Amino acid sequence: MSVRPTSSIGAILPLMKALWMIPLVFLSCSPMDQEIVGRFDRNDEAGCQSCATQGPLWMEFDEPSPAGSAGRYRFQFEDEQRHSGTYQFLSRDTNMTLTLFPDSSTVLYSDLIGEAIYTEYTARSGAVREPCEGLFRNCRWDRQP
Repeated sequence: MSVRPTSSIGAILPLMKALWMIPLVFLSCSPMDQEIVGRFDRNDEAGCQSCATQGPLWMEFDEPSPAGSAGRYRFQFEDEQRHSGTYQFLSRDTNMTLTLFPDSSTVLYSDLIGEAIYTEYTARSGAVREPCEGLFRNCRWDRQP
């Protein structure tokens, strides 16, 4: 009985694919809770007109404490208005949602205090994105050094 080379290659090929894919998955994906930490300034060249009128000028997220308490966030708007509080990632439906819990603000945003704000933000590749005015358009805030 002889072993045909094509059958042994066929058996090894799926294993080789799997071994190449595992490092790619771990290197390309980092958890959103790590991607969100830092300061992000609005990119006025990306997104829609509504990004400048409705979104923050910059947003900043602190790292959650190792003890498990929620991280802190701060949003600053163009008109010197702001709100800040804590944030957490909560599972809604089948997605992880960045949820904001404002606890301080200027007058314009005082009605947010005590509320939970379920955002559509995603954080990846050094930017925070939020869908706007269409399927493939996003407001974008870029990470600052």
